[in-house]
Amino acid sequence: MKKILKSIQNENAVTVLLILISFAVYLMTMSRSVGFTDSGELATVVYTLGIAHPTGYPLFTLLGRCWSMIPFPGEEILRLNALCALLTAVAVGIFFKVTIAFRRSSTLFHSRNRKQDGTSDSAFLFASVLASLIVGFSTTFWSQAVEFEVYALHLVLVLLTMWAFICGIDEQVKEQLQISRKLFLFAFILGLSFSNHMTTILLAPGFLWLYFHVFGYNKTSFGRTFTMVPMFLLGLSIYFYLPVRSSSHPLLDWGHPATLERLFWHISGKQFRVWMFSGWDVVQKQLMYYRDNIFSEFHFVVIVCMIVGALYLWKRSRQLLVFLALLFCTTILYAVNYDIFDIGSYFLLSYLVLGWFSAFGICSLLQWSKDKHGWMNKTLAVMVVAIPLGQIALHWNNADETMNRLPEQFVAESFSHLEPHAVVISSQWDYWISPSLYYQFIGNSRRDITVIDKSLLQNRSWYFLQMEQQAPWLMQRIRSSADLFLGELYKFEHEIPFNFTHIQTRWQNLLLEIVEKSIVDHPVYVDVRIERDFSPAFYRVPSGLFIRLTTSGDSVSYHTARTSFTVWNKGTSVTNDFEKYYIMILLYDAEWLFKHKRESEAKTVLLEVLQFEPSNFAANWMMAQIVKN
Repeated sequence: MKKILKSIQNENAVTVLLILISFAVYLMTMSRSVGFTDSGELATVVYTLGIAHPTGYPLFTLLGRCWSMIPFPGEEILRLNALCALLTAVAVGIFFKVTIAFRRSSTLFHSRNRKQDGTSDSAFLFASVLASLIVGFSTTFWSQAVEFEVYALHLVLVLLTMWAFICGIDEQVKEQLQISRKLFLFAFILGLSFSNHMTTILLAPGFLWLYFHVFGYNKTSFGRTFTMVPMFLLGLSIYFYLPVRSSSHPLLDWGHPATLERLFWHISGKQFRVWMFSGWDVVQKQLMYYRDNIFSEFHFVVIVCMIVGALYLWKRSRQLLVFLALLFCTTILYAVNYDIFDIGSYFLLSYLVLGWFSAFGICSLLQWSKDKHGWMNKTLAVMVVAIPLGQIALHWNNADETMNRLPEQFVAESFSHLEPHAVVISSQWDYWISPSLYYQFIGNSRRDITVIDKSLLQNRSWYFLQMEQQAPWLMQRIRSSADLFLGELYKFEHEIPFNFTHIQTRWQNLLLEIVEKSIVDHPVYVDVRIERDFSPAFYRVPSGLFIRLTTSGDSVSYHTARTSFTVWNKGTSVTNDFEKYYIMILLYDAEWLFKHKRESEAKTVLLEVLQFEPSNFAANWMMAQIVKN
């Protein structure tokens, strides 16, 4: 053990080594294609310099655009995925630096406490290395490295903010400057972090408590915070990208934040507030998720180290314990009140806190074993070294995205069955609308197709401006109905009292007119989940993964929904939803075949359903009817 500890002396070299190890593993497990949910949209925004969904992520967009201009080999999405792998690996290295900064901070650990502790710097460096790898190969942290998403950069910025804050406070205390240079750096990075993701606000309670705990609630302390404001605003100023770029009407212009009102709506995430603080049921659901997920993030030995670390801080540095506890509790309180299914990333800060606890816990255990028998010391050394290896082994399958081709296959299969110049109305963002943006506008595949997001069309007036860009022919045909609906939608968006019957009637008229005015010379398709929203006057014909609306009962456009998707079962919320959709379209397919006396084909489709869900009532009932006939 002593030889291992002595070998860990150069802090910067260790940081680089941690980044390289993490990056190598992340590259091996990185997705080779477009991922679920926002991956396709974000990639398209980067390559077209558009506006992403709230809160816009201007820093992420511009960084991605700069990265995309480097002439790396490979497909565009592959290069962007590699960027996230690199950013997440850098976050592992910064986590290590923050852990060391905690330990060396004279405001968090008095020199007397360090001497009483008796733990060498090399021992804590070793514990910090292990903790960094533990966090870096926890499930949710690792998942940020394998596909193109905003949270990889968020981790980098949050951890840099943490490092600059701790070092800045220490520098201020030691040198008694008017204001530390590192505090200026902290303010600037904090502004940048807010320009990437607004959950940076979760740092506020812990930061404010520690700052005023150290410097007191006095005129000097408040004056120093105002001195930092210009640097914070400088970092935040990157949000000017949104109105400037939006005024140019880019291909993707989510929210059209070209006016002050729309800019505020976009940055504040107005459209997502309906899912926040919506009831105790949501809190219980998300708490259950966190409880069940914690053991898939960290194995049992790591949990023990975290508990030991918390007890260690209770004795040696209650300031740091309170600081970390505030970060942890704020994160949990926010995330459990947010009713979205992909909630995991919103718990990331809490996992960082647990990682810091594990660093102090491992260090404490090493110190405890130092004077024990040789065999005990060696056994513990093997155990602690094996912890990150155990994290990698246990989480590899969950993190590995190399086989995930579902969004790509869904889009490719859909494109193959859509007639030229088709209109597709859908509500499936995660594995159809978002990835189709990438394949249409970056992959230049099926640019003739008009994809309409039914949810955005129904609830967001800016979406009509985007349709003007992408389907001017359609907007010209539905102008009168669209204007009537937008008049009611304006009231809804501005929280002006409106008549629900009026807005619903105008919505139904608009939906009907879109189909009627398109179907003349553009085939119209809808996804199976929303087909009941359309007039029963239209005939329905299954056509691959969508349903074609027609004005006659002609079955020429029929295509089976059966598709050989890559076997890749993660059991996540998105993959479960994909499976439910696939079963729904297969059942619709089988029912249509059964009604048209094509029992043998219906039976083949039903067998596919029963492979996914053997107890499916509808499939078993139809199968029984076929056998009876």
